[in-house]
Amino acid sequence: MRAIFLMMVGLIIGLGAGIFAVHKEPTKTLITTHLGPYLGGTETNPEPHLRLKDGETHLSAEALSDVGIESCFPRQETAAIAERPWLNRDVGAAGLYDAADLPPSPDLTDYPGLIKIEGIRSPLGTEREHCAAVRVSEHWFLTAAHCIIDLDITTARPTFDVIAVSPSSDVRSPETQVEPLTGAVCHAAYGMNSQQYPNDIALFYLEETDAFLNVEIASLEGAEAGLLPADFQNTYVSGWGKNGGTRYLQGGAVAMVEIGEAVLIADRVGAKGPNVGDSGAPLYLETAAGPLVIGTLSQVTQDLNEDGDRSIYIRTKAVHDWIERTMAICEQDGTYVCLQPNMSSSIANNP
Repeated sequence: MRAIFLMMVGLIIGLGAGIFAVHKEPTKTLITTHLGPYLGGTETNPEPHLRLKDGETHLSAEALSDVGIESCFPRQETAAIAERPWLNRDVGAAGLYDAADLPPSPDLTDYPGLIKIEGIRSPLGTEREHCAAVRVSEHWFLTAAHCIIDLDITTARPTFDVIAVSPSSDVRSPETQVEPLTGAVCHAAYGMNSQQYPNDIALFYLEETDAFLNVEIASLEGAEAGLLPADFQNTYVSGWGKNGGTRYLQGGAVAMVEIGEAVLIADRVGAKGPNVGDSGAPLYLETAAGPLVIGTLSQVTQDLNEDGDRSIYIRTKAVHDWIERTMAICEQDGTYVCLQPNMSSSIANNP
């Protein structure tokens, strides 16, 4: 069955083209190896009840790996700093665009659970990587793995922190709040040591959620949803990426091109589609019961313009069991118990 699936994926996308949502080369090369072996041999222990032993405060990396979970938050275990300037939200000048130059922002009520996240890449927080995420429980949010562990990380540009940003049409407005991630875990089959994006999925945990009290918990597609290809008529995605200068919410409808069990591929509709900086954004399907999250944005292709062209999503249905099991394992008695990051000593080395 797995061999048949891989052959089908190859036939579907072998002639496709694109770039990763975090890369900027004006090329179109979607190759099957970029998707990789889906859920490649990591689901060795289906039991969700991996519990802390007496005296333990966190589960070990080895135990987590056995159940398809890898701690992927990149901050190094060294001395923390007392002040993190990036926690004081910047309400200054616009990014690439002014709001007057953009279409109206979509209605956030159509995007339950949607938030922005930012990877802090400089000591003062002036350099940032931009992504999105969706709330899936009181403390848990779903995003793309490459939004948490950036494959382009170097010693010169480490990740000092990752912050969650409360949603609004303008995330630099004075009422915007931020919260640092408590911890994050990636699917263990994600290609962390290569320039590939198989199993590009991650969950992160926020211990403090006061800034997100108004963010609804999204409904996710599971194996029981029973959707048919004909049901995928009204799909849409949005985020705070390059389309809106990493400040203004932009997005809208996408048209499904291929509907697979593990991967969904869509074309943009209209002038402002998914773009660089929207990675991790949920793909929504409008249903009679309301919006349903059916995918997580992993890759965006581009032609010679700046607008997102074709977008590729990890289908939520395929990783639903992993999501449920990971949350059950990593949150025990109301506490995050998977490996936690600490602030990087690189701050001291990069004044």
